Amino acid sequence: MKKALTKNWGLKLLAFVFSVLLWIIVMNIEDPVDERTFSGIQVTVTHPEIVTNPGNTYQILDDSRTVSVTVKAKRSILNKIKTDDIRATADMKNLDVRTRSLIPIDISIPSYAGRFEATANPINLRVSIELGKSETFPITATSSGTPRDGYQVGELKANPEKIKISGPESVIDSIDKVVALVDVSGQSKDEEKEAELILYDNNGKIVDSTQIENNLGDEGLKVQITMLQTKSIPVEFDTSMIGTASGYHFSGITIQPESIQIVGTEEQLAMVDSIEIPAEELAEDGLDQTIEKTVDIANYLPYWAKTDQDSAGGVPIVVKIQVEKFGTKTVEFPYNSIALLNAPKDYKVSYAEQGNLEIVVRGSKEDLDDFTLEKGSVSINLNDCKTAGTYNVPIQVTLPDGIELEDTINVQITLTKSSGGENDQ
Repeated sequence: MKKALTKNWGLKLLAFVFSVLLWIIVMNIEDPVDERTFSGIQVTVTHPEIVTNPGNTYQILDDSRTVSVTVKAKRSILNKIKTDDIRATADMKNLDVRTRSLIPIDISIPSYAGRFEATANPINLRVSIELGKSETFPITATSSGTPRDGYQVGELKANPEKIKISGPESVIDSIDKVVALVDVSGQSKDEEKEAELILYDNNGKIVDSTQIENNLGDEGLKVQITMLQTKSIPVEFDTSMIGTASGYHFSGITIQPESIQIVGTEEQLAMVDSIEIPAEELAEDGLDQTIEKTVDIANYLPYWAKTDQDSAGGVPIVVKIQVEKFGTKTVEFPYNSIALLNAPKDYKVSYAEQGNLEIVVRGSKEDLDDFTLEKGSVSINLNDCKTAGTYNVPIQVTLPDGIELEDTINVQITLTKSSGGENDQ
């Protein structure tokens, strides 16, 4: 039996070695070594107190905050590794004493220790070491988003109103403004809400705050929002001091805008139904024609009221004081409602004036009281207007019996070639 075991031992050893080699070859074919690159791995700094304890601080330079890591391992291992498994660490103890700006980056994958090789790109964390500095800044509250319809943002107040910021001296010195940004989208009630802290430099650019600290603590930053409501209030004028010349009479006023939007609290707005303007603002004597006046009504608003026009230095209202001869009536008719007769094809008609055309008619008081101009009753004949240009064309008005035009009316029109092939007013 002993002879059988020791017989041809050389061949048996060779067979064993061959079997091992064959197993290694098969395993490498079935589970070969491969490599894969993982991007966006955040670098963690350890032992920062080496720099910060003497009163210094450090700033990580932008291009080395994250690294790409190339991992080399068996394919079966590589397929299991995820980005979150990879740790990139820069130990401040290994800071290059010559440059004082480079720290080697060490890569570890705790779940697969000893079963991989890895390299980082870049291989060093780049830092800037400088004196630390602390400074206190006021906080300006501002908002983003659109409140609910009928509401406006009133007052915004940051809580806290000041903040102490510590960090690299160059970063602290670059801060020009500290803002608490709160979202007021759909807001309709007073409320204190969480806000975002944003730092700006002198050029209005956002300052990177990843390397600085503040004293906000667990309470964080909030903004107290006070909301105001809006209300449309009609404007009413006293016309008792408008006087006309002999043979003329005052026929009314038109105002633009007829109402204004004011802003206040719900209680304040409930006390206001109209804005009343005294007669002195429209005081005139001996009028023999229609005139326009611009009246600033800012002084007649409640002291607390705000309007969109306030920022322009007043709240102007345009008032047209209409004056007519006895036995006449002035009727307004929209330019864009004037009928075009015999208009040339492929030409566009535009008017020198916009808005309404004033047509003065005469007749008995009874006829004038009920008179209005219907659509289609005012027209112009373009039979003599065949080419591009500017023309003065008489207005034609279809009037009922007992009503006549006071004066002939001409309008200035311009004909231009229409690219659309259709006549367009």
